Amino acid sequence: MKNIWFSDFKSLSALIIFLISSSNIFAQLSDLHYLPPLKQESNNIGFQAQAIYLSTPETTAFNVKVYKGTNTIPSQTISLSNTKYEIYALDNGDNNVTFVDNDNTGKVLSNSGLRFESENGERFYVNHRGAQSSQGSSLTSKGRAALGKRFRWGGGPVINGDDTNATLGIMATEDNTTVEISGYDPSIVFRQGSDVDAITDDRLSITLNKGQSYVLEYPIRNLPNWLATKKYDEWMGALIAADKDIVVSLGNALYSPTDDGSRDIAIDQIIPENILGNEYVFVRGYGDDDMEFAIIIATQNGTELYVNEALTPITTIDAGEYYIVPGSYYSGSSKGENMYVRASKQVYAYHSTAGANSGANVDYNFIAPVNFLLDKEVNFIPGVNQLATKKLDGGGVSIISAASTPDEELEVYENGVLQDLTNKRKEVSGSKLWVTYFLDGLEGDVKVLSTNSIAV
Repeated sequence: MKNIWFSDFKSLSALIIFLISSSNIFAQLSDLHYLPPLKQESNNIGFQAQAIYLSTPETTAFNVKVYKGTNTIPSQTISLSNTKYEIYALDNGDNNVTFVDNDNTGKVLSNSGLRFESENGERFYVNHRGAQSSQGSSLTSKGRAALGKRFRWGGGPVINGDDTNATLGIMATEDNTTVEISGYDPSIVFRQGSDVDAITDDRLSITLNKGQSYVLEYPIRNLPNWLATKKYDEWMGALIAADKDIVVSLGNALYSPTDDGSRDIAIDQIIPENILGNEYVFVRGYGDDDMEFAIIIATQNGTELYVNEALTPITTIDAGEYYIVPGSYYSGSSKGENMYVRASKQVYAYHSTAGANSGANVDYNFIAPVNFLLDKEVNFIPGVNQLATKKLDGGGVSIISAASTPDEELEVYENGVLQDLTNKRKEVSGSKLWVTYFLDGLEGDVKVLSTNSIAV
């Protein structure tokens, strides 16, 4: 298997779904992975127990070296093969490696963040998972595809501000890298140490050396103008531009798209503007329309957005602006329904979704476009219903498949057992090239095989 995209849809109720999309450009199957640190609103509020899962399609065992921050000596060497995935252990909560505490926020860090590198160019996957009693999520490294010079800060707007934030993690891949962050609302403030509103500049400039990282936090809960039903989106669409390659992760820890007072953690890693696409298929989860929607962020002025079969744009947005495509545009209100979004120019796309019809089980995923050549297998997803130490009742997969592929040429295996796809196929309104499938109630290791292009 090669070049798959592993972006997970998570829930801490009865179900967790790992969404995987694949592309030759979005090759998360890579010999090199970076994981910049992030910031949760308070210690253990989103991630307490956590671990990093490593897997590979390679049948011959090879070594992966793990480096922390700017260290040139590996902290651990992991032997990896297709017969057994490996888990890199992490300390709980704000361990200052994957999540930083207040003291390490808004500062240049040399001992945070991780780099995974195989010895001889072998390719593998890196997936950071975590949970606590009420929350859970995961983030998958996009490998070398994550490296770039120009990004847009995205995610989803927050409706309920209590215990929430917006966080951005940046990691440099070369010495003397200058990063400029601009285009956020001038009213926004960022944490530095214990001071929640220490950084008030309308434009930030940070210099990093290879392996150094920088974490921003917009601490929504602590703002004096906090209102429970206010929509917070001041960071959405901000430009992150560097003169050398960097890696960017982002999230809301916690995330709350509804006004019912509930929330969950949402994190992901993104890719640079130059390898984005303009055609996306979304597969619905378990929430109502206020949880199930698409978030589109423009990278260029005059970007027209079209939904399903429409020939007239639903809206036109400029660079840095975002638009929420309502859940009412899905082909139905049940799990597994789909929605097609096409843009006239390259855009970032996120899917706000839920693992149960509750604001306490929400998340969002950075979505890969379908208008790239996709691979024919995803082999395999380890522990589809496992989040670090928490085992969930079930998991599942959403599959986008080439419409020309017959059902019998698409195979899904759960722990080696072929699953029944009868009546699972759904047409995509607006595109004759793709169909979707939705399977849940899965446990353990999952793989998907096809004779044609798929995204899972």
